Amino acid sequence: MCGRFVITGGTRLLRRFQEEYGVEVAASENLEKVLPPGGAAYLPFRDVPVIHAADGGVRARPMYWQLIHPWNREFKSSYTQFNTRRESLSKRHNRELLAHRRCVIPASRFFETRRRGGGGDTGRESYAFALGESELVPLGGIYSVWVNPGDESDRRYSCSIITVPANELVAAVHDRMPFILPPAAVKQWLDPAETDFSRLLALVEPFPATAMVRRHEAPAQGGLF
Repeated sequence: MCGRFVITGGTRLLRRFQEEYGVEVAASENLEKVLPPGGAAYLPFRDVPVIHAADGGVRARPMYWQLIHPWNREFKSSYTQFNTRRESLSKRHNRELLAHRRCVIPASRFFETRRRGGGGDTGRESYAFALGESELVPLGGIYSVWVNPGDESDRRYSCSIITVPANELVAAVHDRMPFILPPAAVKQWLDPAETDFSRLLALVEPFPATAMVRRHEAPAQGGLF
């Protein structure tokens, strides 16, 4: 699973994203609320910065980190979907989102936790994972746009991070990990013209362990640094 991640450097992250992947990203006016200069840690059920295709280009905007499907009468869900397993992407509603509502949740590092005997938080160890040659970890996800039935001008965005079986590095801590986009696939993932389910699903695989680093680190709490 993926339930915590950190971004350092604020909106400079978007410049790094553009430089590394050759994708120009326009920022929404309210992006700095969730991407402050000093950095932040993010938890589910809060707004997080998300990059997605929009208006003929690519945009970064806040989205609620818990998928709310458009057929819900209210902007809330009766079940949890801040993570979406690769194995469930073939379900009809997830399949549509994979084809037409893909996004990247940019991170500097993400966290996984394992139990080490005992109970409670004292019995847990938290580890941070990052990419060895990059300050960016592009987490692949899907998103939804909910429109208020009583006010069509009220449009709200929500997202979910896709998870895959853990690679050898992460498996020592947890059996699942977030889907990390290969650098060469970022443009394809953000291309609205790409709608082929088989090609897209083929991208959703564990990132190579040899290209990642792990370190023991205190859990990141949600909020500003």
